[in-house]
Amino acid sequence: MIKKFFAFIIFFMIGILTLSTSQNYALRICEASIYPAPVVDTANLLSEYEMKDLTQKIRAVESKHQVKIGVEFLKTITGKDEKVAADSLLDKNFSGAKNGGILLLVVMDTRKWRISTDSLMMNRIPDTESLSKSFVSDLSAGDYYGAASNYIESVDKYLTYYEQNGTPYDASNEFDILSLGFAIIFSIVCGILFRSSLIDSMSNVQPAISAREYLKRESVKITDQRDKFLFRKVERRRKSKSSSHSSGGGHGGSGGSF
Repeated sequence: MIKKFFAFIIFFMIGILTLSTSQNYALRICEASIYPAPVVDTANLLSEYEMKDLTQKIRAVESKHQVKIGVEFLKTITGKDEKVAADSLLDKNFSGAKNGGILLLVVMDTRKWRISTDSLMMNRIPDTESLSKSFVSDLSAGDYYGAASNYIESVDKYLTYYEQNGTPYDASNEFDILSLGFAIIFSIVCGILFRSSLIDSMSNVQPAISAREYLKRESVKITDQRDKFLFRKVERRRKSKSSSHSSGGGHGGSGGSF
């Protein structure tokens, strides 16, 4: 009787564990069908840990800004145009979010990258060329995890700026006072050295105390002592900023090689 009781308990617990595992598996399948994987790597460039870490980062940014973000490293797109392929993948897997979607596509056989944004994301991140500067150097160096991570962080930065200021982030507005200081000091030093080298190269020049010493006495007679100032009119026009993103078909973005 006791053996039957223990056997019943064991079978009961096994049944509960099996049912729980099945439910969790079904839930994961359901979630996967609703939320496509944000990171795709058919070129086998990322480790399993890196894939999971990038996915967690993307999910956090998506939840924070109500957007969809994708990163796809593809071995090839079989001769398709990168823009067409990126726009198609964006519409298929990363559309429908409240505040838009953005996708980074990297094609390894052609070593080209492409950022694609929908119309909503274009309003928030119109300057994808500036965004690309955060990861292109990593792609060239073969640090694909670093490139994807920097891309995600930059998207978060640009979206946060838009939400706080109501206007898109403009990298040209950043002012580095330290770099300016170094540039001024470097210019002064270079100017002094250049001036000294010019003076040293002059063999027929001697220091003069005043401008009179440059003239022979009685060689110049000034008859008119009036000063006439001729002014010039200066007009400054703001240079139109060129944009590398395209807006055909409701998509924006930029692309290049690495």
